[in-house]
Amino acid sequence: MSHKHHGHRHPPRVRGLVLPWLLLALARGPTHGYQLLEQLVDAGLPVDPGILYRTLRTLEEEGTVVSAWDTEGTGPARRVYRLTDQGWELLATWARYFEDLREKLGEFLRAYRELPRDTG
Repeated sequence: MSHKHHGHRHPPRVRGLVLPWLLLALARGPTHGYQLLEQLVDAGLPVDPGILYRTLRTLEEEGTVVSAWDTEGTGPARRVYRLTDQGWELLATWARYFEDLREKLGEFLRAYRELPRDTG
């Protein structure tokens, strides 16, 4: 039985955090796709625009997000995305998960700091 460890040299990518941050950004109010991209960059989670728009489409299919054309202003019409009630529920679920995770991370870090150090 051979175990391949090449995948374990780096911690998991932040991509898994994109979804909850996306929901949080949308919870602040209706938002254009490019604004979402900017907010994710600000959160330290730069994401490929193609992946973002695919994710938004999937969320829309699942009923988490709805979109409409914004024809206000001078520029081209842009899609505006907002959370549905189901989207708010999903955001709340993530928040509960992170509360729980924060406790576990605290325990992990305490145990890590208590490890005996081999001073050589």
